[in-house]
Amino acid sequence: MAALGAGMAHAQDQDEDTIPRLESTACATQVLEDLNASCYTFYGQENWDDPNGNTVELPVGVIDPETENEADTESDPVVFFPGGPGYSILGNADYIEQLRKDIGNRSLVVFDPRGFKHSTPSLECPGYAAVSPYHNIIHTPALTSSLDPMERMAHITEEVAACYQKLEDEGVEISQYTESATSRDLEEIRNLLDYDNVNIFGSSTGSGTALSYVRYYPDSVRSAILGWPWYASLRNRAPLDEFYTLKRRFTDVLAMCVEESEACREQIPAWFLAIDRARRALDNKPYIAQVESGVEQKTLYFDGAAFLDTLYLMLPQYYGELPRIVSEVSEGDYSSLHDFFMIDEYNPVTEAPNYAMGAFLAQACNDMGTNRPTPQDSIAAVQREPAIIGFEPIWLCAWWGGDGDVPPEHNDIVTAETPALAIHGQMDPCCGTRWSEELAETMPNLQAIEMQALGHSPVNECRSTVINEFLGDPLAQVDTSCQNEVPLAEWQLE
Repeated sequence: MAALGAGMAHAQDQDEDTIPRLESTACATQVLEDLNASCYTFYGQENWDDPNGNTVELPVGVIDPETENEADTESDPVVFFPGGPGYSILGNADYIEQLRKDIGNRSLVVFDPRGFKHSTPSLECPGYAAVSPYHNIIHTPALTSSLDPMERMAHITEEVAACYQKLEDEGVEISQYTESATSRDLEEIRNLLDYDNVNIFGSSTGSGTALSYVRYYPDSVRSAILGWPWYASLRNRAPLDEFYTLKRRFTDVLAMCVEESEACREQIPAWFLAIDRARRALDNKPYIAQVESGVEQKTLYFDGAAFLDTLYLMLPQYYGELPRIVSEVSEGDYSSLHDFFMIDEYNPVTEAPNYAMGAFLAQACNDMGTNRPTPQDSIAAVQREPAIIGFEPIWLCAWWGGDGDVPPEHNDIVTAETPALAIHGQMDPCCGTRWSEELAETMPNLQAIEMQALGHSPVNECRSTVINEFLGDPLAQVDTSCQNEVPLAEWQLE
């Protein structure tokens, strides 16, 4: 690997009309400045295959290790792919420091992919934050505004269509904001920084982008860390299929309780049915709450779909209480639901400050390619299973205005010899070990670890330990004995 200084000189020597190019610039955030990062702006084509006159400008930060490296393997830089999609980490000091702890004595390269908050253009659609279950947790009108799923659904679909139209009116070639285009951007950045190859580290959908980079530029990758991964090849399945796969995690939690506690078995003898019984109780008699919304009161409606959506979003916090909650709700006792639905945390003003909401929609929907559903597909799915509304973004892409410009193979399973480490949280309904099990069939050098009791984006000592070990020798078997270092919560029964 060439020295970083060579990359800096290369960036400074380029003509301002050269595309692609990398310029030394002021840091995009104070956090990068405080970390003494070497900061750049990358200039690339919005449309790499058919340049349209538009360019993208991406902020890049290279954070050197705190001490000099002696071994060459310790010098291999790690490039981080943020998730969301659309979530910028560049202003989050704690997040970056955790990554530095994860990767040990190596250089960390962070950037905002195309469309993200600090990039130009930034695909901003702030109105979408107010209706998105991902960003407004469980109080979004898409889940609580009425008991009619079609009425709830309209809150999201209108904003999705409006976001697309806004970006189109701004002159953005929307179809170019994809994982494959971001992979090309990074390949150009890698070349301009004079790195022979890099280790890549993705978070959630960022792991999908990292996997795309492996697909398109395998020779540029020394190793891949796939953190709590969400791959296009799996998340783009029919939403009803994915919903029922996710829902199994709730029953699995009850099965754990029954296995470990005779009292739990006595309380929930039909644990395979307990989730559905609690849901039916709420469908028959919804939980209704009054909250303050400005100078007025607002009514929130929580039915069985809202129950499942809340579990999906909050399972790491609630799994220990789940045996008690399903028992009480099934018997008509709703005393725990005020806390379960976080009524005291209701906030009438919603925002997602680190997100470019248009980038969230653009990547999620564009990467579906021709697998994007029609409104008829999604309406039929919600009519069959109203809880799908909270399991975005798959179904809502029916109201996105066009397909992404992705290669035909983009939604295929990746086949590669690249050494990879997948990290999962045991209480993550979204992105559990099933993702790695399927990927391992075509990536034989993939290892996986499941962190006990943790959810999406697990943070513990074990995470950093196994990542450091893996980066030291990506083809060696990683010691996963620390995966249970976080104890399970005590089961709460009646």
